[in-house]
Amino acid sequence: MKNLLIYVNPRKGFDEEHSILAKIQIDNSFRLGWKKEDILMATNFPFEYNGFKSIEIPDSCFCDHWPRSSKITGIIHLLQSSIIDELCWFHDFDAFQLYPIVGSELGLDGLDMGFTDYGWKSRWNTGSFFFKPTALEIFIAMLDALYMFKSDEEDALALLIKHNANNINGRYKKLNITYNIGMNKLERNMEMATKPLKVLHFHPGKRNLMSKFKPLMPVGLVEIMDCHGYK
Repeated sequence: MKNLLIYVNPRKGFDEEHSILAKIQIDNSFRLGWKKEDILMATNFPFEYNGFKSIEIPDSCFCDHWPRSSKITGIIHLLQSSIIDELCWFHDFDAFQLYPIVGSELGLDGLDMGFTDYGWKSRWNTGSFFFKPTALEIFIAMLDALYMFKSDEEDALALLIKHNANNINGRYKKLNITYNIGMNKLERNMEMATKPLKVLHFHPGKRNLMSKFKPLMPVGLVEIMDCHGYK
């Protein structure tokens, strides 16, 4: 399985928050035993840290009307370039893995994708999800929808599911919220999540959130956060 992050910025560099998060993500991936070749960070500029180098993707991957949806264009580019050729976990820079994730635990046999919703509400959440190369046409359909309606990728995904475009309803699985525990309604989501929790999704630079999520983190991740100034 691949571990994927994508960041595209017309300024061709990280903003202040992401410059720190990128390092945390790499350190945390190494902590969890990910092989260097299985960690993919796609950027439209060169980046290197701790012996790790990002993969450069074109500036054209930037989604100007909704920058975070650049993840969809980036994924399409990586799939069409055969850089991703197996099961892949995509996650935002502020979605932190706590414990190992094994592909077989997801139950995606015969399926192309696995998403969570927000747990406390039914809206699909694309901050942490899993996909196979066979999902390429679904990502292309999402891209078409988000540009056609000037929406974001979550609304585009919901539209595809509503209309069963590309037979998507027979190709994805709704995953347990443990793979994407977000900032809202934490206690409610914790009740629904299988344990141990696998992914926490929050902004560690916000002290109120850090104090809320820190008790849920393993010691190794806490130490990495501390090292990078998030205490």
